[in-house]
Amino acid sequence: MIRTLALRVLLFAIPFALYGLYLLLLRARPNMEPRPTPWSMLFIAGMALVAASFIYLGLTEGETTSGVYVPPHVVNGKIVPGHVEKKP
Repeated sequence: MIRTLALRVLLFAIPFALYGLYLLLLRARPNMEPRPTPWSMLFIAGMALVAASFIYLGLTEGETTSGVYVPPHVVNGKIVPGHVEKKP
């Protein structure tokens, strides 16, 4: 869970880090006036990366659904969780 949260925070921070790198490179040029920071665009770009990671995770993770679903049941007093059995 911590790894997943850290990945999302890192993805959100990427646009801010790239903008900071851009400012460092811009500072090397003489006679450049600073512009206002585009906080809203950086925030939107970070949220777009996080949303894209959720979509990617949803499409690539998990078990296959092609098969027969077996609901949870009790065997010898123990609960067997529901699962999908592959078709032969």
